[in-house]
Amino acid sequence: MEQVNLTAWPRQGLGKEKSGRLRKEGFIPAVLYGPGIENTVNLKLDTREVDKALSTHSSGNMFINLSIDGDKKDITVLIKQLDRHPAKDTVVHVDLINVLKDHEIHAEVPIVLTGKSVGVVQQGGILQQEQRIINVECLPSVLPDSIEVDVTPLENGQSVHLKDLVMPEGVKFMEDPELTVVLIAVPRTVVEKTAEEAEAELAESLKDDKAEATEGEEKKD
Repeated sequence: MEQVNLTAWPRQGLGKEKSGRLRKEGFIPAVLYGPGIENTVNLKLDTREVDKALSTHSSGNMFINLSIDGDKKDITVLIKQLDRHPAKDTVVHVDLINVLKDHEIHAEVPIVLTGKSVGVVQQGGILQQEQRIINVECLPSVLPDSIEVDVTPLENGQSVHLKDLVMPEGVKFMEDPELTVVLIAVPRTVVEKTAEEAEAELAESLKDDKAEATEGEEKKD
């Protein structure tokens, strides 16, 4: 699991106007809460530091070694929620959750598909990833960067559910085990072709039955 260093400063005053002023000054409003934190702490982060950390960060979660100005001891935190501007896509607010090494955490972990499905390569199927992240619970030391799902053996019409995933030791998912993660859909053209073939076979079968019946009547005559 990746870890980066960030500096935070106590933030005085709340509200839309004060938050907007902070952003113009090059800061991002943030809050800190979680185990070991009695009351939510209002902070501000350096926009450039946050952008740099996010741009070099490759996994779904990263531990942050947070240094709060005025505090002697650094703490470890995770980004719980990241709010972005709807048009500019810039970070406008950050929720940080305190992490204790002996306290289980809830986190979102990305699902990464590997391999090339037999259904797609050989049968003309369409791969549909229904879930791209899952919520997990575990100790910080075993939090995975991602959960890999090998789709190679999947044929048309087959799927993988949450209960089918091989989870790392000490990590458990917090959602419905029947949730579909990925499936190989049968193209409509294939379905239509199959239906046409079935109709053709039925018509041929009826034709043969009629021919046999006619032949039987002729023999009686």
